[in-house]
Amino acid sequence: MPLDAPISAPSQVPTAPPPLPPLPLLRARLTMRLLSDATLPAYKGGMLRGGFGYAFQRVACAPACRSGDQPCPATQPCPFRVVFDTLRPDEGGALHDLRDVPRPFVLGPPADERTRYAAGESLEFDLTMIGRGADYLPYFILSFEELGRMGLGRDLARARLERVELLPAWHPVGALIYHDGRSLPGGMGLPPPYTNTADVLRRAGELPSRLRLTLRAPLRIKQRGDLMRVLDPAALIQAACWRIDALATFHGAGPWGVRYQPLVDAARAITVEQAQVRWHEWQRTSTRGSEPKTMQLGGLLGSAVLTRVPESLRAVLLLGSLVHVGKACVFGHGAYSVEAM
Repeated sequence: MPLDAPISAPSQVPTAPPPLPPLPLLRARLTMRLLSDATLPAYKGGMLRGGFGYAFQRVACAPACRSGDQPCPATQPCPFRVVFDTLRPDEGGALHDLRDVPRPFVLGPPADERTRYAAGESLEFDLTMIGRGADYLPYFILSFEELGRMGLGRDLARARLERVELLPAWHPVGALIYHDGRSLPGGMGLPPPYTNTADVLRRAGELPSRLRLTLRAPLRIKQRGDLMRVLDPAALIQAACWRIDALATFHGAGPWGVRYQPLVDAARAITVEQAQVRWHEWQRTSTRGSEPKTMQLGGLLGSAVLTRVPESLRAVLLLGSLVHVGKACVFGHGAYSVEAM
């Protein structure tokens, strides 16, 4: 179902949580130490995503391949192809004609909007690897090492990847697996703290039907052809269901296989209270192609209280909060949290 499909009238409300697709998630927190003074953008998701893509290609691809001078010699999809140029299903398969295949990761950039940093200060951000994307954890680490050598911001300020922690979802601390240029003894051999469907369903059952929804990064959802400017729970559930299905199709065990229109219909009964939501404009300049291109990527920020949220929808909202929802997720957009009131 496309993101801007019409939302029909409510049908019977499903109360039991849906059988969510198996989609393991691995969350990491990375700390980079600046080696020189730096001027960085207020919202750092675009900076991290853009530089990280180039860095990943440097560590994963042969020079001739990444320059485009020669065809890729790999007989099987290499890590860069899997993460940044995922193959579509065969013709006729689920979502085979999808234009923008979702990436198997999302970034959680720093929440502050500082732009000036002194040498020695740190930059801390989150990275969530989704489905098969978690298989490439070592490449993600090597890529952020390379990004530090390439430099951050307009002045290409050098930085050093200092720490990598693996954190279970909804936990503020985790296991330190990397410090100052080396993996810790046994760190990479520890069982990764994956978050799976059972974890999501368990937490959904523990939450009440009255929730605080906090939009932590711009939320861009198309609703009947236009970007949503007022928080609509049905549109949010629809976007979350669509994204969960797409990620499961391309990076999990296969399509969700669940008709989720009843979940979207049920979300129309959710009541929105104490809404303090505003539109926040964000502009990004892309350097791909022959000339720089400016993109407007604004979205909704703020918070609201959702009431009468059944357990079935709490599960979808929770999984959506982990993988982000809407457009531009790969820059960190669409990040939100749901918590008990």
